[in-house]
Amino acid sequence: MREFDKDGLDVASFQGQLFEESLDYCETSSPIFLRRFFRSRYAEMVDNTPVAIQPLFVPDAFEEIEKQYGKSSYGKIRYNRDAMYWLGYITRYICYTRQVSSRLFYHLFDVKKIYSLYEAYHTQSEEWCVASILELFGYDEKTLDMNERLKSILRKRYQNL
Repeated sequence: MREFDKDGLDVASFQGQLFEESLDYCETSSPIFLRRFFRSRYAEMVDNTPVAIQPLFVPDAFEEIEKQYGKSSYGKIRYNRDAMYWLGYITRYICYTRQVSSRLFYHLFDVKKIYSLYEAYHTQSEEWCVASILELFGYDEKTLDMNERLKSILRKRYQNL
């Protein structure tokens, strides 16, 4: 687990702002924006580039995501602004501290379900939220540990031989 330092705070705050501003910038629904973001090359760049050299500028993020997927006005569901900020912040907190890619996070967790937890979770500490989210989805810290994931994959491969 990585310490949630100033870099982590910067990138989590940026992602919170990005998710919140998606309500103004994107014509697509919130669930579609979230799917595009978590699967985007931009999210991959955020995952893999040191924070000090990341271009954390919201308009650039939207531009990069649109370059990859094109403009869309599909869907009508629009999430709450505060909940979108929290969702962006807490998901990046998890990805940053547990060193999990955005794509893997999206694969493991139902982001709509996490969004629905806003009212009950947004006043709690980040670590309380992580523990509660893991429990809710039937996971533990090992699920997010890259070494444990690799060992699990190798065990399954060797069992099939």
